[in-house]
Amino acid sequence: MLAARELPAEERAFSVTTDDSPRPPGARRASAGIHAALFFATLAFASLSVEGKLAMSPPHDVSPTALTMARFLGGAVVFAGAHVALRTPRVTQLADALHLALLAFFGVVCNQALLLVGLRITSAVSATLLIAMIPVFTAALAALTGRERFSQRAGAGTAVSLFGAAMLTGFAVPRLGDSFALVYALSTAIYVLHAKSALERLGTVTVMAWVFGWGALLFAPVGGVALVREAPSWSLPAALLVAFCVLVPTVLAYAVNAWVLRRASPTLVAIYVFLRPPLAALL
Repeated sequence: MLAARELPAEERAFSVTTDDSPRPPGARRASAGIHAALFFATLAFASLSVEGKLAMSPPHDVSPTALTMARFLGGAVVFAGAHVALRTPRVTQLADALHLALLAFFGVVCNQALLLVGLRITSAVSATLLIAMIPVFTAALAALTGRERFSQRAGAGTAVSLFGAAMLTGFAVPRLGDSFALVYALSTAIYVLHAKSALERLGTVTVMAWVFGWGALLFAPVGGVALVREAPSWSLPAALLVAFCVLVPTVLAYAVNAWVLRRASPTLVAIYVFLRPPLAALL
């Protein structure tokens, strides 16, 4: 029998204190803790529809580009600091680095930029309802790629969701803001499906550090200029709204969502998006 490889001391300590070490194959039924974490992440994501809209509206008038760059940069700083402090697993393979760059494009750059631009030119509830298409896209992509079976129940849910989205857009070509929200939903579904394998290999903190690092780097040519130009003129309330958008619907939401995604199926994670419309309306 082959002897098990002994982990370095820092990896043993990390695996005990943070529960962020790679998990063995085989999923367990979602526990109450998983559902509680998903609800918290969903609530945090939903808060962006309200606080982000406030930040981008008069009298604050923070541009979507500057707010997006602030979120990417803030997330990169927080997660990179945690990565160094906790000594989480390092990325040593080029294939992993490129995989994380792809996740950054779909999970951070593409979807968050489109979400905030769309949110600025449509209502918060309308955008959140269209974002609820994420589970539909996730289930369809999971079936097409062979990751999960596309059951009759999933098919019925997809049909109902598509009908609801068509009603929301008046059975016509979606408005520009609605189109951005729909593309955001599709990019998020791609991220959810492809992030799980990286999270299982590298852990939550490492993946988030690289994803937001790549995201800040990729978006810097566009967002860096806007952030540097606008940030000095922000009022205190505007700066506080931006800080909230960085900490709650970015750092906390992504971290908790990634932690859950390692332990639950992509479809379960996506299903919780259906709670965003009522939560956004309540907030």
